[in-house]
Amino acid sequence: MTYHRWLPEEIDHLDQMAGELPFAVLVKSMRGKAKQRGWPVRSAKSITERMNRAHQPRRARVGEWTSSNGAAEILGCPGSRVEAWLRRPQILAVLNPRVVGTVRYISRASWRRLARVMPRVLGGFSADALFLLLEDRQLADSVAAQYPKSIGDWRIRCVETGQIWPSCIAAARELNVSQAAISKAIRDARPVRCLGMTFEALRGARAVER
Repeated sequence: MTYHRWLPEEIDHLDQMAGELPFAVLVKSMRGKAKQRGWPVRSAKSITERMNRAHQPRRARVGEWTSSNGAAEILGCPGSRVEAWLRRPQILAVLNPRVVGTVRYISRASWRRLARVMPRVLGGFSADALFLLLEDRQLADSVAAQYPKSIGDWRIRCVETGQIWPSCIAAARELNVSQAAISKAIRDARPVRCLGMTFEALRGARAVER
């Protein structure tokens, strides 16, 4: 077996995602990025060993539980959006997260309960993204069809240039970085290292249903 030394770009990408994703989703993301960038395709064991050597947490579990930030990555939205949901008593009661340290884990069953009881909350996401979170194709298709648009203001702004994007996803696509990198930089109030740019979320506009 040929050993391929980890590239700095691989390590940086893994650093951005560590602790943010269910491990199975993290591995899938790493493999997808590897094929896109021409990196070696790593096995789950290789990624685990790298994370262990770097003392990186595997906080979001594979299978039945996701962390709040892991759910955000699956949906392709900023982690701050899921955290905003959890600040609303009605949603918090439905999701009933389990707190371990500073991480909140939410079961797939609870996400499915939210989709049935308060489907409008999950509006604006594609059926495929919802399926990855809910693991129920019929339910995912139903929510996506009924609520094709999201609510709220998810715009972000570059502090240095003043440029505004409608979401972290839009900025990530234009700047050729991962959404997780921008979302994490906003949460940590630091620049995205590979860009040297600082971002902030715009929350001034009142959330309205469209």
